[in-house]
Amino acid sequence: MKVWIYVEGESDKLGLLALWTNWRTQLRNIGHGIKIIPLGSKSQFFRKIGHRAARQLYDNNENIVIGLPDLYPNREYVGTQYEHRDLAQLISVQKHEVSNALQNTFSVRGSQARQLLERFLPSALKHDLEMLLLAGKDELRSYLGTHDRLGNWRNPVEEQDQNHPPKRIVEELFRTKSIKGYAYRDTRDASAVLRNVTDIKTIIYNANNQIECPVFKSLLDWIGEKTKITAYA
Repeated sequence: MKVWIYVEGESDKLGLLALWTNWRTQLRNIGHGIKIIPLGSKSQFFRKIGHRAARQLYDNNENIVIGLPDLYPNREYVGTQYEHRDLAQLISVQKHEVSNALQNTFSVRGSQARQLLERFLPSALKHDLEMLLLAGKDELRSYLGTHDRLGNWRNPVEEQDQNHPPKRIVEELFRTKSIKGYAYRDTRDASAVLRNVTDIKTIIYNANNQIECPVFKSLLDWIGEKTKITAYA
Protein backbone atom coordinates (compact mmCIF):
# COMPACT_ATOMS: atom_id res chain seq x y z
CA MET A 1 0.00 0.00 0.00
CA LYS A 2 1.17 3.51 -0.76
CA VAL A 3 -0.12 6.59 1.04
CA TRP A 4 -0.15 9.60 -1.29
CA ILE A 5 -0.33 12.94 0.53
CA TYR A 6 -0.71 16.15 -1.44
CA VAL A 7 0.34 19.35 0.32
CA GLU A 8 0.84 22.94 -0.73
CA GLY A 9 4.56 23.56 -0.37
CA GLU A 10 8.02 22.16 0.26
CA SER A 11 8.04 23.19 3.92
CA ASP A 12 4.94 21.04 4.55
CA LYS A 13 6.66 18.07 2.96
CA LEU A 14 9.93 18.55 4.87
CA GLY A 15 8.18 19.11 8.19
CA LEU A 16 5.97 16.03 7.93
CA LEU A 17 8.83 13.82 6.75
CA ALA A 18 10.87 14.93 9.76
CA LEU A 19 8.03 14.32 12.20
CA TRP A 20 7.14 10.94 10.71
CA THR A 21 10.67 9.49 10.41
CA ASN A 22 10.10 6.56 12.78
CA TRP A 23 6.55 5.91 11.60
CA ARG A 24 7.65 5.80 7.98
CA THR A 25 10.32 3.25 8.89
CA GLN A 26 7.70 1.03 10.52
CA LEU A 27 5.48 1.33 7.45
CA ARG A 28 8.34 0.45 5.09
CA ASN A 29 9.13 -2.63 7.13
CA ILE A 30 5.77 -4.14 6.18
CA GLY A 31 5.78 -2.92 2.58
CA HIS A 32 3.86 0.34 2.95
CA GLY A 33 5.12 3.80 2.06
CA ILE A 34 4.20 7.45 2.43
CA LYS A 35 4.78 9.78 -0.51
CA ILE A 36 4.33 13.50 0.19
CA ILE A 37 3.96 15.67 -2.89
CA PRO A 38 3.96 19.49 -2.80
CA LEU A 39 1.78 21.06 -5.48
CA GLY A 40 3.43 24.49 -5.36
CA SER A 41 0.93 26.79 -3.63
CA LYS A 42 -2.63 26.78 -2.36
CA SER A 43 -4.00 27.89 -5.73
CA GLN A 44 -1.95 25.23 -7.50
CA PHE A 45 -3.21 22.68 -4.96
CA PHE A 46 -6.81 23.40 -5.90
CA ARG A 47 -6.05 23.26 -9.62
CA LYS A 48 -4.17 19.97 -9.39
CA ILE A 49 -5.68 17.93 -6.55
CA GLY A 50 -8.65 16.63 -8.54
CA HIS A 51 -6.68 14.95 -11.31
CA ARG A 52 -3.74 13.90 -9.12
CA ALA A 53 -5.86 12.23 -6.46
CA ALA A 54 -8.25 10.66 -8.97
CA ARG A 55 -5.32 9.20 -10.91
CA GLN A 56 -3.90 7.46 -7.83
CA LEU A 57 -7.30 6.12 -6.79
CA TYR A 58 -8.06 4.87 -10.29
CA ASP A 59 -4.66 3.34 -11.05
CA ASN A 60 -4.23 1.15 -7.98
CA ASN A 61 -6.91 -0.15 -5.63
CA GLU A 62 -4.39 -0.30 -2.77
CA ASN A 63 -3.51 3.39 -2.92
CA ILE A 64 -4.93 5.72 -0.31
CA VAL A 65 -4.85 9.46 -0.93
CA ILE A 66 -4.97 12.50 1.33
CA GLY A 67 -5.49 16.15 0.51
CA LEU A 68 -3.67 18.31 3.05
CA PRO A 69 -3.78 22.01 2.17
CA ASP A 70 -3.58 24.82 4.73
CA LEU A 71 -6.87 26.32 5.87
CA TYR A 72 -5.16 29.74 5.94
CA PRO A 73 -5.43 31.98 3.97
CA ASN A 74 -8.89 31.78 2.45
CA ARG A 75 -10.13 35.31 1.77
CA GLU A 76 -8.74 35.38 -1.77
CA TYR A 77 -11.00 32.46 -2.74
CA VAL A 78 -14.28 34.15 -1.79
CA GLY A 79 -16.56 34.17 -4.81
CA THR A 80 -14.59 31.48 -6.66
CA GLN A 81 -15.21 27.77 -7.13
CA TYR A 82 -12.70 27.17 -4.35
CA GLU A 83 -14.42 29.33 -1.72
CA HIS A 84 -14.02 27.96 1.79
CA ARG A 85 -14.68 29.85 4.99
CA ASP A 86 -14.01 26.91 7.28
CA LEU A 87 -12.68 23.36 7.39
CA ALA A 88 -15.99 21.79 6.31
CA GLN A 89 -16.07 23.85 3.14
CA LEU A 90 -12.40 23.12 2.41
CA ILE A 91 -13.15 19.40 2.67
CA SER A 92 -16.15 19.84 0.37
CA VAL A 93 -14.07 21.66 -2.26
CA GLN A 94 -11.55 18.82 -2.34
CA LYS A 95 -14.23 16.13 -2.62
CA HIS A 96 -15.86 18.04 -5.45
CA GLU A 97 -12.62 18.38 -7.41
CA VAL A 98 -11.74 14.70 -7.08
CA SER A 99 -15.27 13.56 -7.89
CA ASN A 100 -15.29 15.72 -11.01
CA ALA A 101 -11.94 14.33 -12.14
CA LEU A 102 -13.12 10.74 -11.64
CA GLN A 103 -16.19 11.44 -13.74
CA ASN A 104 -14.78 13.68 -16.45
CA THR A 105 -11.28 12.26 -16.89
CA PHE A 106 -11.70 8.61 -15.94
CA SER A 107 -15.41 8.12 -16.72
CA VAL A 108 -16.05 6.75 -13.24
CA ARG A 109 -19.50 7.44 -11.82
CA GLY A 110 -22.05 6.24 -9.33
CA SER A 111 -21.21 3.41 -6.96
CA GLN A 112 -17.79 2.87 -8.51
CA ALA A 113 -16.86 6.50 -7.86
CA ARG A 114 -18.16 6.30 -4.29
CA GLN A 115 -16.08 3.18 -3.73
CA LEU A 116 -12.91 4.89 -4.97
CA LEU A 117 -13.61 7.97 -2.85
CA GLU A 118 -13.62 5.81 0.27
CA ARG A 119 -9.84 5.74 -0.15
CA PHE A 120 -9.58 9.54 -0.32
CA LEU A 121 -9.36 11.68 2.82
CA PRO A 122 -9.78 15.42 2.28
CA SER A 123 -8.25 17.07 5.31
CA ALA A 124 -6.19 20.17 6.16
CA LEU A 125 -3.37 21.59 8.19
CA LYS A 126 -5.40 23.87 10.43
CA HIS A 127 -4.49 26.62 10.00
CA ASP A 128 -1.01 25.78 8.68
CA LEU A 129 1.94 23.46 9.36
CA GLU A 130 3.21 25.70 12.16
CA MET A 131 0.39 24.54 14.44
CA LEU A 132 2.54 21.43 14.91
CA LEU A 133 5.39 23.63 16.15
CA LEU A 134 3.07 25.20 18.71
CA ALA A 135 1.99 21.71 19.77
CA GLY A 136 5.66 20.73 20.11
CA LYS A 137 6.22 23.52 22.61
CA ASP A 138 9.21 21.97 24.37
CA GLU A 139 11.01 21.24 21.10
CA LEU A 140 10.23 24.74 19.84
CA ARG A 141 11.52 26.33 23.06
CA SER A 142 14.72 24.30 22.82
CA TYR A 143 15.26 25.25 19.19
CA LEU A 144 14.70 28.93 19.93
CA GLY A 145 17.17 28.68 22.80
CA THR A 146 14.87 30.43 25.25
CA HIS A 147 13.93 29.64 28.85
CA ASP A 148 10.77 31.76 28.61
CA ARG A 149 7.45 30.08 29.07
CA LEU A 150 5.72 29.63 25.77
CA GLY A 151 2.06 29.00 25.21
CA ASN A 152 0.39 32.38 24.91
CA TRP A 153 -1.91 31.14 22.21
CA ARG A 154 -5.23 29.36 21.88
CA ASN A 155 -5.66 25.73 22.78
CA PRO A 156 -6.23 23.41 21.04
CA VAL A 157 -3.47 24.80 18.86
CA GLU A 158 -5.54 24.20 15.73
CA GLU A 159 -8.01 26.86 16.92
CA GLN A 160 -5.92 29.98 16.31
CA ASP A 161 -7.57 33.08 14.92
CA GLN A 162 -7.56 33.18 11.13
CA ASN A 163 -6.12 36.69 11.39
CA HIS A 164 -3.28 35.42 13.58
CA PRO A 165 -2.50 31.89 12.36
CA PRO A 166 0.24 29.66 13.81
CA LYS A 167 2.82 30.74 11.23
CA ARG A 168 2.53 34.38 12.32
CA ILE A 169 2.90 33.33 15.97
CA VAL A 170 6.06 31.36 15.14
CA GLU A 171 7.48 34.26 13.16
CA GLU A 172 6.91 36.53 16.17
CA LEU A 173 8.65 34.04 18.46
CA PHE A 174 11.69 34.01 16.21
CA ARG A 175 11.77 37.82 16.27
CA THR A 176 11.37 38.16 20.03
CA LYS A 177 12.61 34.95 21.69
CA SER A 178 15.18 33.28 19.46
CA ILE A 179 18.93 33.46 20.14
CA LYS A 180 19.62 32.32 16.58
CA GLY A 181 19.66 35.82 15.15
CA TYR A 182 17.71 35.13 11.99
CA ALA A 183 14.08 35.26 10.86
CA TYR A 184 11.94 32.15 10.68
CA ARG A 185 12.25 30.25 7.42
CA ASP A 186 9.73 27.48 7.06
CA THR A 187 11.77 25.19 4.79
CA ARG A 188 14.64 25.22 7.30
CA ASP A 189 13.19 25.66 10.77
CA ALA A 190 9.93 23.72 10.77
CA SER A 191 11.59 20.40 9.96
CA ALA A 192 14.43 21.13 12.41
CA VAL A 193 11.94 21.55 15.27
CA LEU A 194 9.75 18.60 14.31
CA ARG A 195 12.73 16.29 13.85
CA ASN A 196 13.29 16.53 17.62
CA VAL A 197 9.79 15.28 18.47
CA THR A 198 10.57 11.74 19.62
CA ASP A 199 6.97 10.74 20.39
CA ILE A 200 4.19 12.01 18.14
CA LYS A 201 1.74 11.45 20.97
CA THR A 202 3.27 14.43 22.81
CA ILE A 203 2.05 16.83 20.14
CA ILE A 204 -1.35 15.17 19.86
CA TYR A 205 -2.07 15.36 23.59
CA ASN A 206 -0.95 18.01 26.07
CA ALA A 207 0.21 17.39 29.63
CA ASN A 208 -3.42 17.23 30.80
CA ASN A 209 -4.20 14.58 28.17
CA GLN A 210 -6.33 17.00 26.18
CA ILE A 211 -6.20 16.71 22.39
CA GLU A 212 -4.07 19.51 20.93
CA CYS A 213 -4.54 18.68 17.25
CA PRO A 214 -7.92 16.99 16.68
CA VAL A 215 -7.92 17.35 12.89
CA PHE A 216 -4.33 16.18 12.58
CA LYS A 217 -5.07 13.31 14.97
CA SER A 218 -7.99 12.20 12.76
CA LEU A 219 -5.65 12.16 9.77
CA LEU A 220 -3.09 10.00 11.60
CA ASP A 221 -5.80 7.67 12.87
CA TRP A 222 -7.24 7.25 9.37
CA ILE A 223 -3.85 6.27 7.95
CA GLY A 224 -3.25 3.99 10.92
CA GLU A 225 -6.58 2.24 10.38
CA LYS A 226 -5.83 1.67 6.69
CA THR A 227 -2.22 0.53 7.13
CA LYS A 228 -2.58 -1.18 10.55
CA ILE A 229 0.46 0.77 11.77
CA THR A 230 -0.35 3.59 14.18
CA ALA A 231 1.65 6.82 14.27
CA TYR A 232 1.60 7.03 18.08
CA ALA A 233 1.05 4.64 20.96
